[in-house]
This record gives sequence, structure tokens and C-alpha cells, in this order.
Amino acid sequence: MSPVSSPRLRTASLVGAASLWAAASGFLVLLVAARHLSPEENAEFLVFWAALFGVTGVLGGVTVETMRAAGAVTAGARGSRPGALIMPNALLAGAAMAGAVAGAGLPFADRLFSGHGTWAVLTLAAAAVMFSVHAAMAGALQGSGRWASVSALTALEASLRFGAVVLAALLGGSLFGVEAACLTALLAWLVLLAVSPSARGTLPMRADVPAGQLAFQTGHALVSAAASAALIVSFPLLVKITTPPEDFSRAAPLLLAITLTRAPIMLPLHAFQGMVMAAVMASGTKALRTPVTATLALGAAGAGLSAAAGPQLMLILGPDYVVARWVLAALTIASAVIAVLTLTGTALLAEGRHLAYAGGWVAASVAAFGCLLVPLPIEGRCVLALMAGPAAGLAAHWFVLRRAENRPSPHTLGVHPIND
Repeated sequence: MSPVSSPRLRTASLVGAASLWAAASGFLVLLVAARHLSPEENAEFLVFWAALFGVTGVLGGVTVETMRAAGAVTAGARGSRPGALIMPNALLAGAAMAGAVAGAGLPFADRLFSGHGTWAVLTLAAAAVMFSVHAAMAGALQGSGRWASVSALTALEASLRFGAVVLAALLGGSLFGVEAACLTALLAWLVLLAVSPSARGTLPMRADVPAGQLAFQTGHALVSAAASAALIVSFPLLVKITTPPEDFSRAAPLLLAITLTRAPIMLPLHAFQGMVMAAVMASGTKALRTPVTATLALGAAGAGLSAAAGPQLMLILGPDYVVARWVLAALTIASAVIAVLTLTGTALLAEGRHLAYAGGWVAASVAAFGCLLVPLPIEGRCVLALMAGPAAGLAAHWFVLRRAENRPSPHTLGVHPIND
């Protein structure tokens, strides 16, 4: 093994191990919640879970833009003096997100979160500010090639959440208590800041552009992330909005199936997203061939496994968690399509095509929401939305990527590969 390939393999192993733990802990949190709460309470918990990850998913736009900016400075791609500080920009994004959550959520708080709506919305707004620093730290660490620290942050976030939820269940916590326990993951960046010089090194880091341009590009990334979060993590919220209350109270098995069929594909993909972006920056869109092929193969294999063993595995959560084989298989295939859409979006961001990236995700979300309004049973509406929506977005992304293959990107910038 060459001296170069050895650290690359070690880095990939660290990222892979952290992402596997994040996926496993997410499964375990949902298992604990399903066993501890009634199906009706669990349906409400899954809405809060979706809203929380929706907020953090939108702020993933901060991670993406910070990763690009920090990577450009680290690689010296522009050959110019570094620009704005990244942390104030992240806090500005977090404050804007908090305002949006409070403004949009408070009028509908009790409709979205039965029984404790105001508390839930205000908590999500506060979480937006806290997580904005986490998002910027993750992006800065990835952009500067500090992958071991990225892995530590990923694993720590998952561990804090899992430990707190288990403790809440053991203490007999209510729905409110289990939801509150999920928020302990917001402390991960503070813990890492206390013990890691690499994490502390992100605080004074600067972008490659002035503050105004950084804020503008971050805004683009946030809009795009909001559209993607609607499909990837906040889908239960859309289902609740478009479903009568009496039907939604029985939706916990379906909502949990959506989450469980998605996690084995999406969580590892998110962990390796920085590496995919670096590969596209270095080699162009041809770097997508291997991850796209692997994702589709994983989706096909997963669909077969879901149909064969999925119904029995769902019953581990309880006798009420009955989901048809065809639904589980279709949801797994839909997850693979969403994963490919994520990969094409990463490629567009790597080439600086923010508008095309956002357009694809907006098209996907609008199409999915439209499908949820079709007069079908809830299972049919969800499968249709999760198939047709991502397909529409993928078509938009692919059109731009094909046109751009033989053209220079607006600003392809480097990301430092390994620096830990």
C-alpha cells in the first residue's frame, strides 16, 4: 500500500465508522421511542423528529457553503487574501432560521405538535441557533481536510442523542421528555470544542469571499437545503399537513417505515458527501459514476430485502407496526432515487452551480407535495410522492450536468483531501 493510500483508507474508515454508528443510533432511537410510546404518541414524536431534523437539514446549507469556502482558502484556489469570518455568518444564518421557524410555526403550533405546540416551536427556534455553529464547524473541518475530527463530531452527536433518549425511556419519560432528550445532541460541538484543537481552529477560520457574498451564497445553499430537507427528513410534516387527523393518528407504522428504509442509504451518503464533493472538484462529473452505480445497486438489493424480511422486522417495534411488503420495497427504491438526487446536487455545488442545485430540489419538493394531494390512500400518496418528486428533481439536475460536461464551471474550487 502506498504512503498516500494508507491515510486515505484510514480516513475513509473513520468516516465510515462514524456514519455507521450515526445510522445505527438513529435506528435505536426510533426503536426505543416505538417501544416506549403508544402508536399515537409515536406518530407525534415522528413529527417532532422530522421537524428537528428539518431545521438541522436546512442548516446543512451552512455546512455545504462553509465546506466550499474553507476548502478554497485551504487550497489557495483564488490566490487572494481570505475573506469573511465563517462563524458570524453561520450565526446569522441560524438567527434567520430561528426567526423563520418561530414566525411560520407559532400560528400553527398546536396543529403541528398536539398538546405542547408552543414549546416545540420555540425549542426548534433555539435549536436553529445552536446547530448553526455545529453546521459551520462541520463544514470548516471537512473543507480543511480534518476528517478525523469530522468523524468525532458525527459520532458524538449521535451518541449524545441516543444516550439521552435511552435515559428518558428508562426514567419513564413522557412524549415531551423523549422529545427533549433528542436536543442533547446540540451540545456535541461544545464538547468537541473543549477537547479538540482542530475544532477550536475552526473559530477564526475565514472564507474565500467577503461577508456579503458569503451571506448571499449561504442563502442560496439554505434555500436549496430547505427544499431537500422537505423530502429527506421533514416528509412526515408534509404528510401531517395533507392528512386528516384521524388518518394521521394511525400513520406511525408508515412514517417509521419511511425513515427506516431511508436511513441505511442516506446516512452513510451524508457522511461521505464531502468526499464526493472533493472528487467532483478534482475530476469533474465523471466522479459521480461509481457512487451513483453503487447507490442504485444498494437500492435494488435493499428493496428485495425489504420485501422479504421487512414486515417481520417492523413487528419488532410492536404488533401495531404492520406495513405491506410492496410498500417497504417501493420506499427503499424511492430512497435510492433521493440519494442519487443528493449526489447530483453535490456535483452541482462542487461546480458552483447553486441556482441549478436549488432548482432541482425545489422541483422535487413541489412535485412531491402535489402528489400528496392526490386522492389516494395514505400509503399510495406517500409512495407516489417519494418516487415522482425526486425523479423530477433528478431530471432537472441531470439536464444541467449534461450541458455542463464540456463547459468550464463558474468557479470550481479545491477541497483539501486529508489534513488530520
